[in-house]
Amino acid sequence: MKKRIIVTLFFIVGITAILLTIAIFRLYTEAEKVQRSIFVNEVLTAGETIVERIDATILNDTLDIADADSTLTGETDLSDVVSELHTRKFVLDSVTNQPIGVIKSVVFVKENNSRVVENDTEYFSQSFRSLFPIDKDPWSPKNTKDNPARSLSFTDANLVQLDSATIALLSEQKLHDIIQGALLEENIDARFEFALYNAFTTDFIILPQNITPEQMLQSEFVFRLKYNEKVSSPHYIILYFPAERGIFLQRMSTIVILILSLLIISFLISIVALISLYRQKKLSEVTNEFVNNMTHEFKTPISTISLACEALADPTLHSNSEMREAYVSIIRDENTRLKNMVNTILQTAQLKKGQVKMNVELFDMHELIHKVADSISLQISSSMGTLNLALNADEHELFGDKSHLENVIINLVENGIKYSQNPPEILINTQSNGKQFLLSVTDKGIGIPKKAIANIFENFYRIPKGNIHDVKGYGLGLGYVKKIVSLHKGKIEVQSEEGKGSTFIIYLPLHK
Repeated sequence: MKKRIIVTLFFIVGITAILLTIAIFRLYTEAEKVQRSIFVNEVLTAGETIVERIDATILNDTLDIADADSTLTGETDLSDVVSELHTRKFVLDSVTNQPIGVIKSVVFVKENNSRVVENDTEYFSQSFRSLFPIDKDPWSPKNTKDNPARSLSFTDANLVQLDSATIALLSEQKLHDIIQGALLEENIDARFEFALYNAFTTDFIILPQNITPEQMLQSEFVFRLKYNEKVSSPHYIILYFPAERGIFLQRMSTIVILILSLLIISFLISIVALISLYRQKKLSEVTNEFVNNMTHEFKTPISTISLACEALADPTLHSNSEMREAYVSIIRDENTRLKNMVNTILQTAQLKKGQVKMNVELFDMHELIHKVADSISLQISSSMGTLNLALNADEHELFGDKSHLENVIINLVENGIKYSQNPPEILINTQSNGKQFLLSVTDKGIGIPKKAIANIFENFYRIPKGNIHDVKGYGLGLGYVKKIVSLHKGKIEVQSEEGKGSTFIIYLPLHK
């Protein structure tokens, strides 16, 4: 598959994923708008309930001044007073229902629990009276910049503040319980902040706990308390939800999970498809390279056999037995070479399918190494190289397939010969540690680039660098080596540096 096709597919999949993400985001945004509308309506309904319950709490206050034992006079003894309460009720105009004054009361509680009351009535100024009743509610916390209360007298502002008894009644915990109960009735189980705010004096009677007063004043959930005989100036309950978006996510958890699942599945499918295409492209490339290498490898012995056969057909050679035997030997050797190539390919195919048969037996690994050294000595000497043995393992009897392990050692030694620019110097070393047999094959060849080490055990892989393409073979040897080592329940490691050679270390379990 051509590179531009892969790039085009990557581009198409990427654009599709982006468009899908945008579509899903818009879908979520619309769903969030719907949830927000529902949430706002629920909070507004809860706000009405909160106002009603606070009003009922104030009107049901058990402190009744009329039930006091006596009214304070100048001759009343206050020596045994243990506490005092301050309360007030507003005087309303019988026609306009406007607050025109306030009755301030101080209740003195004595040791015998009797009560003495001091009353004092004050009337509001004309400027204050003109502000009530409030039709357009200019007192909202969001309108504090235009609050007409700033032009009023301090006396008026002081008179309309909540009295100490009402403030004690509307404690922070009491208001929290009222608000939480109303929210739960509307299925709102979320963290919230609240404040009690006097818009007339622009003071907070109850401050928010975890946010600033400025943030609280920007909240859209503002509810004015009802006017009654205790509340004459505009007081507001303000609600704020720090994790408002989290509430929407929780409510839309099913659809959010579904959307995320679809998005993840789409991305996974895209990634798998792209990886599959990339692997197909890579497989196509290595397969083509393998076919080209294999064709080149087969051409040489076939050509040699063809020439030898033509020479044998020459009548002049019939009388020359030595020359005829030489050509027959060439045909035999090249035929053996072809046979070995075919066997290597068939073995690789069998290993890939898991059909290879292992003839497991107990054998001496050192004897096998000596056998390999003898069989490959001619190849070493023809390359003007050396093969040294350092067989230091105290335990060297293993259970395994001698034939396959012999091929493993031959592959590693032949690689050391092929990938040496100078006369090869190869060392076979063995060690044992009581549990494992360690076999290492070291050469002083051209080495392996670090980025290629992870791929050298893949079938058909050949390092595309330097003069490696000039080396005969088609990238099956190390794949075969690793598979055979794995079938023996062992492992193989590589230590290599470019220009300094390579060391292949095989770990095999010892016979016990």
